[in-house]
Amino acid sequence: MPQRGKFYESQEFKEKLQIYEDAKKQGESVYLESDDLVDIAEYYHLFDSIDKSIEAVEYAIQLFPSATAPLVFRARVAFMIEHDVDKAKQYVDMIEDTTDLDYYYIKMEIMLVENHVDDAEGYLQDVYAQLDEETQADFVIDVAALYIDYSYFSHAKRWLDLSDEYEEDDYQELKGEIAYGLGNYEESEEIFNGLLDKDPFSSFYWNKLAAAQYMRGDMRTSIQSSEFALAIDPDDYEATLNKANCLYSLGNYEEALKYYERYSYILPDNALGEMYVGMTLYNLGRVEEAIERMRKAEAYAIEYDEDLHVIYMELAYYLSMVGQYDEAMEYLEGAKGCDVVNPAELMVLEGIILLRSGKEEEGLELFNKAIESSAHSPVIILRVATYIYESGIFSLAYQVFHSLLDHAAEDWRDGWSYLAYCCKALCKDEEYLATLSIACKRNPVEVKVILGHLFPESLSTDEYVEYAKQHQQLTN
Repeated sequence: MPQRGKFYESQEFKEKLQIYEDAKKQGESVYLESDDLVDIAEYYHLFDSIDKSIEAVEYAIQLFPSATAPLVFRARVAFMIEHDVDKAKQYVDMIEDTTDLDYYYIKMEIMLVENHVDDAEGYLQDVYAQLDEETQADFVIDVAALYIDYSYFSHAKRWLDLSDEYEEDDYQELKGEIAYGLGNYEESEEIFNGLLDKDPFSSFYWNKLAAAQYMRGDMRTSIQSSEFALAIDPDDYEATLNKANCLYSLGNYEEALKYYERYSYILPDNALGEMYVGMTLYNLGRVEEAIERMRKAEAYAIEYDEDLHVIYMELAYYLSMVGQYDEAMEYLEGAKGCDVVNPAELMVLEGIILLRSGKEEEGLELFNKAIESSAHSPVIILRVATYIYESGIFSLAYQVFHSLLDHAAEDWRDGWSYLAYCCKALCKDEEYLATLSIACKRNPVEVKVILGHLFPESLSTDEYVEYAKQHQQLTN
């Protein structure tokens, strides 16, 4: 996995890709091994077009009808991209070698996709019991990695604990990813630093380190780690995206925009890149341009794109800002057609569109309905408060944020920075300082985004409160 990107740059792969593409252009058949065709399909999936990816893997299945690798890849496309689990099962049923480890793994993945994690765990334990000791050693590593892919980090840890290969890099990589997934960012950082001591030229390790540092709120160090990855590979899209995200979190939208544009250049015709560019332009106050780039994101997104609902919702929000309320409502309806969207979130968005169009009473009524229908979900209350905040109605946002945070759990992280800004805007100096202190302790990433412009860029969030006391112009 860490070296996969370099594999696609290898001369061997490039030659086989060229042979395949030349044959396609001339409308001719070409013979390549099934694994080579799967590599090509994987390359297209990552860097080009899902349609080309499907074409390549289906060609492999045509040549090798029962080969495991093409059928496994096609099954994954079916449930991950097309969201068709039944089709995935049909491809899995075509696999002849049902003792192949990849057969066990794809069966597990389908169970996880169907949210049958207990069934998957029982199935894996039965398989594990039938394997010889040498195969078991590989199996537990692979299973842990797959659980990580589906964010079942506790399950991944239990399987990794069955391994005794503590000093192996694969083991340490997974241990670091599990620590990250469980929110133990300092442990993850320590593990990947240790791996980098052995292999300082691994962009994979630098990217994992950067991600842990980002989540710990250490944006500057995270940027440095991303820069090491970029020094190794200037076209490392993961490092490019992480650096852009850090700059965005620091409120440095101009620089963030450059790296999001770079990300879009590395991965052209990519919905995610255009979406991030659009969001950054919005934060720069360039709303019309943000709408244009978000429309591009919509054009690049396929029907099953997991970000499609985000694109629709962002477009609805931006269009409402420029007074295009009817089209904003059309995109809202589009978002309603995406199964993954929480109905309460859509009520909140509709409320803000109504609020902006002058229908304040109807908008506030929808806010209340959204909160009630979600059983006073903290996430929905936060969304309501954030939208009101972004509309500049700080007195009302102050009240809604208090309704959330006064009853929040002690480890609740989000919203404190917004409340702090509301306090400042409303000249509540003492409460501003107290809330700022909580925000810096609980969510330094959010603090940088919402309040970073009030402080010198070189300052860490740990220094914000003292700086505010000594340098901020308080009203009292």
